[in-house]
Amino acid sequence: MPTHYVLDHNFPFYVVQFAWPKAIVVSRLADIDRSLTRNHEDWEVMLALDKRGDVDGFITNDARMLFLPKEMIALSRTRLDLVVTDGVGHDQLQATGLVMVHLERIAASTSDEPRVVVVRPAAFRPSSPWQQTNLIAKHLNVNVNDLVDVELASMGLERRSR
Repeated sequence: MPTHYVLDHNFPFYVVQFAWPKAIVVSRLADIDRSLTRNHEDWEVMLALDKRGDVDGFITNDARMLFLPKEMIALSRTRLDLVVTDGVGHDQLQATGLVMVHLERIAASTSDEPRVVVVRPAAFRPSSPWQQTNLIAKHLNVNVNDLVDVELASMGLERRSR
């Protein structure tokens, strides 16, 4: 049976239309129970989703939930995964990207115990081609200048003079 995750109302509607792996089903909260999208606290939503019996997790980009005692205590009374995108604010596109990157691995490790899974963007660390070439040479355990000479020759290029 596929692992079923429900997206909080603050995710774009088209996320459910992605070609998710067959082991994952993603639904919108509004499609599961529209009444839960208005005038309900998150703890109420999680308890209602768990009560359904066919939902394995709730996905939100509201990282404030992590610091709300009612929400954490209610979650502890369920068997749900609470997947929280953190570090992207309420940016729907970035939150969607994080979910797309991590959800398959999260679903593969579900259990009957509730848990909080926080996903964050990786650090942005640009480097230069020369830095990467040095890393490659180190990995290959060769002198970087020898590596450059061999690769330039294979491309029919010569070293630039400085």
